[in-house]
Amino acid sequence: MPEPWRILETRTTFRDRWLSVRTDRCVDRQGREVAAYHVLEFPGWVNVVALDPQRRIVLAREYRHGLGAVVTGLPCGSMEPGDAGPEVAARRELEEETGYRGGRFLPLSGLPANPANQDNTAWSFLALDVRPDGVRRPDPTEEIEVVLEDFAPFLGRIWRGERSIQVSHALALHQAGLYLMGDRGEDGALRAALRAEFARTIGPG
Repeated sequence: MPEPWRILETRTTFRDRWLSVRTDRCVDRQGREVAAYHVLEFPGWVNVVALDPQRRIVLAREYRHGLGAVVTGLPCGSMEPGDAGPEVAARRELEEETGYRGGRFLPLSGLPANPANQDNTAWSFLALDVRPDGVRRPDPTEEIEVVLEDFAPFLGRIWRGERSIQVSHALALHQAGLYLMGDRGEDGALRAALRAEFARTIGPG
C-alpha cells in the first residue's frame, strides 16, 4: 500500500507574491532517495459559474501568457490573505473582473489543483442571479472583455467539445450543469434546456 515519503530536508528555493517553490529531499518506503522534488506553493484558487437573471453565463475573455493566446473562461483568481474564505474570494473576483455581484453562491467543489506538485485547492461556485451593478477593479496587467452567452447552449457546446476551455473551468461547468439539471434546479425552463443539450451530446439511449 502506498505511503507518504519521509522528508529529509526542505528549503524554499524561490518566492514572490504569486508562489513559492519548496524543494524537498525525500526517501520513499523502499529507502530510495527522491531529490530534488519541487513543490509549487500557490494560494487557493476560485472559479465562478455566474448566471444573470436571464440565465446567461458571465465569461471573461483575456490574454493568458502561459498559452500565449486570448481565451474565454470563467471569472477566477487567487485567494488573498484578507479573504475570510473561498466564497468571499469568489465574490470579490467576480466583481473585480466583470462588475457583476450579488446573487446566491452555491459551493460546487473544493479539490486539489494538481497534487503531484502543487499544494493548493481550487474552489468552484455556482452564482445565480448576479447583476452588473458592481465596480470593476482588474489588476494593472489585466485587460478583460466581459462576454455573456445563453448558458444551456454554451454548456452544450462544451460537452460536445465544440468550445475549448481550461480544465478546472470545464469541471466547474459540468458540476453546475448537473446541479441545475437535477431536482434542485429551480428554473424549469433552464432544466429542460440543459437536459435537451445533454441528450444531443450523448445521443438517444
